[in-house]
Amino acid sequence: MIKLIKFDEEHMEKTQRWLANSARLRDEIDCLGAPSRAENETYWHTKLKDKTREDYAIIDNESGHIGNCGLNEINVKRKKAQLWIYLGELQGRGIGSKAISALLARAFNELGLERVYLRVLANNPRAFAFYKALGFTEEGRMRHDTLQGDAYVDSYLLSMLSAEFNASRLGLARTSV
Repeated sequence: MIKLIKFDEEHMEKTQRWLANSARLRDEIDCLGAPSRAENETYWHTKLKDKTREDYAIIDNESGHIGNCGLNEINVKRKKAQLWIYLGELQGRGIGSKAISALLARAFNELGLERVYLRVLANNPRAFAFYKALGFTEEGRMRHDTLQGDAYVDSYLLSMLSAEFNASRLGLARTSV
């Protein structure tokens, strides 16, 4: 069983270790480089003060802190937010789906948002297929959206609307954060 808890100081060290040790993870989440401990702490201290964000640590009952996720660019007036997630450990066990279900329940059922969107790098077809399988709709492609090494990488923009969530199997799991 997993739960989402508010991200705080106790989650920074493990997060920094995941990013420092995995070039694959950094590429998948569009992180420009392995952050030092100080850089990671500065990044998170800034993000945790941002009132348009909700950041969570993903906690597995047996393994502890295994990933992070959240909503950013939360705009309650325009009723939308951007979703983000990554697992540092235990990929491929349905944990990401459960965490996303909890985030979407928070966004749609508690914050009253209409639209949740996300960005997926075009060179990450596994993530693209994952989000599509969860019911996200592709809205378009952003050309040369980021730079990895010397190569430009496109991104896909995907979204889910409130009615789509509530009609989907994700909407059945009323997991709260």
